[in-house]
Amino acid sequence: MARRAVFLDRDGTINRQVGYCGDPAMIELLAGAAEAVRQFNELGLLTIVVTNQSAVARGLITEDQVRRVNAEVAIQVARASGGRFDAFYYAPFHPSEGDNPRYTRDSDWRKPGGGMLRQAATDFGLELRRCFMVGDADIDHLAAKDASPELITFQVPSDYAGGNADYDVHSLQEASVKITALLGAMEDASIP
Repeated sequence: MARRAVFLDRDGTINRQVGYCGDPAMIELLAGAAEAVRQFNELGLLTIVVTNQSAVARGLITEDQVRRVNAEVAIQVARASGGRFDAFYYAPFHPSEGDNPRYTRDSDWRKPGGGMLRQAATDFGLELRRCFMVGDADIDHLAAKDASPELITFQVPSDYAGGNADYDVHSLQEASVKITALLGAMEDASIP
């Protein structure tokens, strides 16, 4: 049977948005985020981060810095709640900024493309139409719908939110409550 996941944007969804972050010391989790991750784990959902990191293409940070920041997010969540991530995917690309052709190019991994989600589906045997996405920007919703139009999306407040998600929520923690309820309703509907 195909597995189910919740995809999470990183900056502005799990941790505070601080611009192009290449320094793990700048990571500060948002209230309730660690508990939400633990709740997703308890629900049996794979918990997968998908994040644009165009600062790599722009020459502002390195891929190693992206990986160190991702590790810090994971460490802080584990310390705060025992929650864990199953994978981090990041898109170091930008279509026009920077001068390294390895990164300065089009890529469907860069949200709003759904490439990171499709790769995770291949890697983990996911049925994308049964998955969820939580992010703070319209590009998160668009990436999810690009990967699978049936994927259910949640948007937390930010300057990048346009109200296009399936559900508007105040936080990642509120998204975890709604996802718990949706999963319960889906199970109830499948019982003859």
